[in-house]
Amino acid sequence: MRDVRTEGKGYFLAGKGQYTHEVVRLARGHSALAWGAEAPTAVAGIVTHGTSQAKVLGRDFLARLVETAPNGFACNRIAVHIAGEGIGYLPPSLSSIYAEWAEDWRLTQTLILCKARVLIKPGKGPRRRPCAQVMLDIARPFEIRAFGS
Repeated sequence: MRDVRTEGKGYFLAGKGQYTHEVVRLARGHSALAWGAEAPTAVAGIVTHGTSQAKVLGRDFLARLVETAPNGFACNRIAVHIAGEGIGYLPPSLSSIYAEWAEDWRLTQTLILCKARVLIKPGKGPRRRPCAQVMLDIARPFEIRAFGS
């Protein structure tokens, strides 16, 4: 799993290894969505596109959750950052719940990390683009573990 740069104290959102929350509004140009010269790790997953499914290899990352619009719309309220760049947003159904929880626990300006899995299904044919998904492993109800100093 790749690391994010962390300084000071933060919290890690526990998961159950199920990766059930899909990041929405992906930034297609994000470096984590391109394989480049680096070989993918052996992480099995399923990418759904339309009605078809395909098994693919993927990569695991630590993702940072960042509140971007404190009183904004649920669709872009909580950004997901991988490798220091925004890759997308929490889905609206989870975004509102997460924002309320973070506010109740006074964690809105705190470093919050969770596990993320990037899955890419290669495109077929010479002009088909790969289909990418970013899935988050966040258990509900939220469980956190502190780290750092």
